[in-house]
Amino acid sequence: MRTRYWSALIIACAGLLLTACETAPKAPEPKVEAPPPPPPPPPAPEPVAPVDPRAQKEAMLTEALNVYAEGQFDEAIAKLTPLADASELPLTSQIKARKFMAFSHCAAGRPRPCRQQFELALEQDPTFQLTEAEKGHPVWGREFINARNAARSKRNTRKTP
Repeated sequence: MRTRYWSALIIACAGLLLTACETAPKAPEPKVEAPPPPPPPPPAPEPVAPVDPRAQKEAMLTEALNVYAEGQFDEAIAKLTPLADASELPLTSQIKARKFMAFSHCAAGRPRPCRQQFELALEQDPTFQLTEAEKGHPVWGREFINARNAARSKRNTRKTP
């Protein structure tokens, strides 16, 4: 009977243990992090005032003349070239661009393109003149006089049939 008692006790304990573990313990659920909040939208751009093409070209002319004043003649020519025929600029500013292109060519030792720029300026405005100080320059003063004489000859040959 003793054996029966122990057997019954062991079976009862085993049954009790098995019912306590009726389901396997659940594995802890992995922590799911919440997605980061979306970045804030970029600030709305400031309204941009429309750019006045004339003011923009005038600023470019001023910059080109500063480059000329620094003695960077080839760079000045590159900056002045598109301004010489820029319709956004008044004629006086276009002529000014041509005049400083001519000065740049002369200062760089290129008298022929210097004279050609003076000729183009005189075609744009036949009344174009250099100041007295500019006329007295040993290189571009002479090239301007040659260009002016050539322009007068062209005008005279056009007038006579």
